[in-house]
Amino acid sequence: MATKRDSIRSVWQTSRAETNAWLLAHPNIHWWVKVLRLGLFQFGVGVSLAPITGTLNRVLINEFALSAGYVALLMSIHYFVSPIRTIIGHISDRKRVEGRWRTPYIILGTMLTFGGLTTAPFSLVLFSPDSLLKGNIVYFICVAIFIIYGVGINIVETTYLALVGDITNDQDRGKVLAILWLMLVSGTVVGAFVTGLTLVTYSDGKLIAVLQTTAVVFIVCTIGALYDQERLRPDGTLINDIARKARYSLKESLTRVWSAPTLRSLFFVFFIATLGFGTHDILLEPYGAEILHMSVTATTFLTALWGVAMIFAIVIAGLWLWRGGSSARLIIAGGIAGMLGFGLVSASGYIGIVGGFQIGVATIGIGRGLFIVGSIATVMSLADRDHTGLFLGIWGVVQSLAQGFGTIGGGVARDIIKARTNDALLGYVSVYSTAGVLLIIMVIYMLISRIGRKLEDGEIRSPWSGLQDIPADQLLY
Repeated sequence: MATKRDSIRSVWQTSRAETNAWLLAHPNIHWWVKVLRLGLFQFGVGVSLAPITGTLNRVLINEFALSAGYVALLMSIHYFVSPIRTIIGHISDRKRVEGRWRTPYIILGTMLTFGGLTTAPFSLVLFSPDSLLKGNIVYFICVAIFIIYGVGINIVETTYLALVGDITNDQDRGKVLAILWLMLVSGTVVGAFVTGLTLVTYSDGKLIAVLQTTAVVFIVCTIGALYDQERLRPDGTLINDIARKARYSLKESLTRVWSAPTLRSLFFVFFIATLGFGTHDILLEPYGAEILHMSVTATTFLTALWGVAMIFAIVIAGLWLWRGGSSARLIIAGGIAGMLGFGLVSASGYIGIVGGFQIGVATIGIGRGLFIVGSIATVMSLADRDHTGLFLGIWGVVQSLAQGFGTIGGGVARDIIKARTNDALLGYVSVYSTAGVLLIIMVIYMLISRIGRKLEDGEIRSPWSGLQDIPADQLLY
């Protein structure tokens, strides 16, 4: 038995050595293999998110008749535990400076995320009429499941992105970021298509199977992406060391960010715009089901439509930036497209045209894509490599809290207006109108405060020195 294992190990080591030698002899292919392998993590996250945000929420709200506010709370818990990003990002930065690795934090986050993904489908069982558990205990169990998922995804996302910053060089980092982002959106599109095709004939059992399968896809992609990315010496220090020093404590670093007025204004823009875009996440599928009488498959495909539109916007925005265009103008254009999309979605409910609703969803996706690329490009120009994890954490907290408030606010507002007026359509339209107003406020503030001009003139700067291109990503939710 030992001889057989030794033989297999020898074949594996020989094949690996030959493959590495071939890749090193073909540097362009080697670069693409490395980046695409890193991107497997993003792809896995996208695949796992699609059936939760695009299908599970619709079933709980429409078929199970749960409060949209409660379902919004479940889906947005991971936004409200996002402050852990800042803490973990700062700790992993300090450990990295000491020559230690980030991988243990990634493993911890991955385990918690996988646990949340595999147990989230049981919310269907717990809320079913045949459930042995009844009352508040069911609500508490579901909240606990989504808290575990939320803590895990925040830990793994922040340390993963910081790791990407560690192992990619300055010249390639912008290209790597773009590829990773596209793989994330592509994973969402693939997940939505597969889920929609699987649920043509819907049953709770099929949805549970789909959700647990995507959890397995996530864990396999994560292992494939991160295996052997950080290599250790016998003494436990990293081989790919980066000579740098974390100069400030967590409190000092947060204080330096807050003391920069123009930087605060920039984060205000991000918060308001994300708040507006966030209102639709929990309600689009229930809107299509309740108002336009679309099937589970049809509403699931909305996520794919939105993702394809985002990919289109990302490509256009990338070309704009590559030609020297302003990232601030992308943010404004994203806000305007979002306003138009929310208007189309609202009007479609009154005239009962599914095609208009779908065009509105695609337009929202385009607006979100333009805004995301513009805001990421802006943060990339401000982030300081000595505090990559921390800056990613701050960025993630601002975005996540805005997304969370938008999601819960949209769900609660829809419930209240529907209950008081007995008009479901008015509940949805009121939420989408509010989203459009928030985007109008963002665009007007951008123009009046001249944030775009300040960015172009270099007046908005990082509170730290040594500006470099650091991937500061807002993960898709």
